[in-house]
Amino acid sequence: MKAISNIINTVLAKVVTAFAQVMVKFQPIWDQYQFLITLGGGFLIGLIIGWFLLGYGLFPVQWSNASPAHMRADFRAYYLSDVAEDYRMTGDTRAAYLRLFGQDDDYKLARDWPWVRDEDTLNTHIEDAIIASRSQALNPGGHHIDAEALEILRANLPNIIREVREAPLTPVDGEPVTRGTSVFLIVFVLALLALGIGAVVWFMFGPGKKATPDTGKAVTSARPGAAPGDVGLVDVGEPPVKSFNTPYVLGDDYFDPSFSIEVGPDFLGECGVGISETLGAGDPKKVTAFEAWLFDKSDIRTITTVMASEYAYNDPDLRAKLEPKGDLVELKPGLEVMLETTALRVKVTITDMEYAQGNLPPNSFLQKVTFELEAWVKETEGAAPDIEYPDFDVS
Repeated sequence: MKAISNIINTVLAKVVTAFAQVMVKFQPIWDQYQFLITLGGGFLIGLIIGWFLLGYGLFPVQWSNASPAHMRADFRAYYLSDVAEDYRMTGDTRAAYLRLFGQDDDYKLARDWPWVRDEDTLNTHIEDAIIASRSQALNPGGHHIDAEALEILRANLPNIIREVREAPLTPVDGEPVTRGTSVFLIVFVLALLALGIGAVVWFMFGPGKKATPDTGKAVTSARPGAAPGDVGLVDVGEPPVKSFNTPYVLGDDYFDPSFSIEVGPDFLGECGVGISETLGAGDPKKVTAFEAWLFDKSDIRTITTVMASEYAYNDPDLRAKLEPKGDLVELKPGLEVMLETTALRVKVTITDMEYAQGNLPPNSFLQKVTFELEAWVKETEGAAPDIEYPDFDVS
């Protein structure tokens, strides 16, 4: 059982890690385009609910007042045969016309009947019925289809149409072919979309949202060490639960290390440092800014701080590009950046750095940087009793 539990914990840790890495990349996009993403997401969710769940599930389309032309081929053939037989026996052109066309185009009924829109379609259907009368395969029910009467009807069809339409008919109550739920569905889906978008906007920007404490604010200090009691900084006398050291050297174009924060078997979150912005073209990449991030599994956000070179920090265009990604600070030796979430604090310290020389402006890209990451677990109200942390070698 213990082995299975370890496997499950490992799989969950990897899933959460992958999710954290995706969120780190997605966070700047969300910060810049959150309104458009929310609007588009609400529209797609509303469309899916309205189209599939309501349109095909709760309120399927119901046809009403369909014409004989909409029937299946064999039933249509039986119908035309009956009309033709009645016409041959009675010679009543008006009755035949009404059964084929419903009512003249001057009136309300039958505007959408295929035989009204295109008389060639009626001739085609009569021909199909004549063929069905000679073929058992096309007439599987064995119903009688009078081919002779159909031939007479087809031959006299122009006279029937001309005679009846020259003498206006008395209007008959009726409606054209309609889809019973189309208008309702359109109104319902639009109302659902408006409600969904309004709810999202209210939850994001509604009353009281501004008063929510910002637990993701990065606190920075430009000196190598911070004294106990500095705002937002962990007392340096308290040892971190995890400590990591990772160097960057020019040419490491895929620099993006990440580290799990664990206490015993418990996965608490993840932190890391990666390339945020480069200058120029060609290899190797000229890195002008890095981003440090912290993911807390008990928090819904990934906190990011961008550490920019002296050139990038003072260049207006680069600042405008970097600021949406997170808090922006200037990269200096001894710089400390504190990332804080609901349950975790991570301090990123620049222990060593050196600018590269090249054709780009001075102090614009890095030759090497060494990052030290230290993680603490915050004491929260109602938390479980103190955890006995194992010893860690932070040397």
